[in-house]
Amino acid sequence: MSEALQKTGDIEDVLKTLDRVQSEYRKQAPGQAAAYDRLRQESRGPDVQNDPGFRTRIAYAVQDVERLLGPTLEKEHPLRAEMTERAAHYPGLEEPVVAAMMRETHRLQQPEVNAIRTLASELVEGHQDPDHPDIAHTIDSLRATIFPEPGRQPAPGHDHAAGSAHDEKGQADKTRGMASPGEGAPPGPEQSASSHPGQTHTMDPQKDFQEKQTGSAKDAPESRSTMDGNGTKEKAAANTRETNAAAKDQEDVKVIRGGGFARLAEAIASRIDSQPANPASSWMEKAVGFSTRLHNARDEKSLEATERLGKQAVEALRDLRERPASSIMAAISDAGKGDPDGVAGVLSEMKAGGRYADLHSQFVTEKQNNQAFAAQLENVTSRLEAYGKGREAAEATGQRMGMPGSVTQRFTQIDAEIGRTAAEVPGKKEGASALENVSEKVREMMHKALTAVTDFMTRMHPGPAASPAP
Repeated sequence: MSEALQKTGDIEDVLKTLDRVQSEYRKQAPGQAAAYDRLRQESRGPDVQNDPGFRTRIAYAVQDVERLLGPTLEKEHPLRAEMTERAAHYPGLEEPVVAAMMRETHRLQQPEVNAIRTLASELVEGHQDPDHPDIAHTIDSLRATIFPEPGRQPAPGHDHAAGSAHDEKGQADKTRGMASPGEGAPPGPEQSASSHPGQTHTMDPQKDFQEKQTGSAKDAPESRSTMDGNGTKEKAAANTRETNAAAKDQEDVKVIRGGGFARLAEAIASRIDSQPANPASSWMEKAVGFSTRLHNARDEKSLEATERLGKQAVEALRDLRERPASSIMAAISDAGKGDPDGVAGVLSEMKAGGRYADLHSQFVTEKQNNQAFAAQLENVTSRLEAYGKGREAAEATGQRMGMPGSVTQRFTQIDAEIGRTAAEVPGKKEGASALENVSEKVREMMHKALTAVTDFMTRMHPGPAASPAP
């Protein structure tokens, strides 16, 4: 996907364009319209409209609507190029043959498109192996339909593997199936030689023999059938019983032999076979699930990154307090012992005209002349600012995931430690602590976390020595 396409236009305008044709779309394809309604509802989530996977699903919706109703999104629309390009791809798909079929979806019928997208989703999510015989056969069957060789007719049993759900007369075609090698499910009775006049070999030798027997009985002269009437009736009855038993055996085999990979091949074929005139886009539900899992994985990585930023901020603060590169930190600590408000009271008065103006002057001098101390302060400042931004993003993530309490609990210990330590370190502004380097919202979160940890420690260890653990 080109970088220019990702930055073009407002996707909401595309959705509004699709909204305008939904009444007609619902009349002709209620299943697909219902899937679009779910997509539209999801579009109201925070930041979802900038998600590449979500934009791709909108592109699919545009293609599906236009396949049924004709051109809907203007050629001059700023997102037309992006929608066209995204509709021809499936995010994360690496199988070249299926990717080539995705590029042809603009010219195919909806059942074929649904089958291709379903197969693509199975491959991307790792549910299926393209090298397995059953899946390779499914891919080959779809490819033979979508990219037929010049002058070659599809083989019997494969001519509708991924084609239209209707025959030449517009009636539902009930005779289609997809045989599959590699312990795949055998074809149904409709695919036997008796239902294909030009086919001379059946899948069941026992049935071949039975058909020969019944055929002989049919072709016998009338005089002979009169003479041997009783014997013929007995033979016909026996043949009928054997035929029914063979059919039951074949049905049992079909149930037993259908393995996991074979079921995908059979499912895709049967999905096309039974596709109604207005199919529901099952691939969209799969895409929604896939998109949700991608979002969850992305959110988890974001939360882990914020945790790392918090730990780095804690280390920077500890380094400044426990291994300071200047004696000014010890002087501030000593002054705090005699101040009613402790170190926080000292820092609030470390400014020109304040009660600790002299400490402020020494602090400024140390920053200017002591490069190691200045580096420590800069490290604290940058780490705190980075964590503050990450912490706000984590809070928003918790709200989006519907689990704000769990996210808050996850960061309680880090928030409490930073809130306690940063309150005793000089900040960028005079008369303020390093805690002022983060936003008011984050400071409030740290205050709540510090209170929670302090209360917990008090309950666990009653007495004046109780304090938040690092």
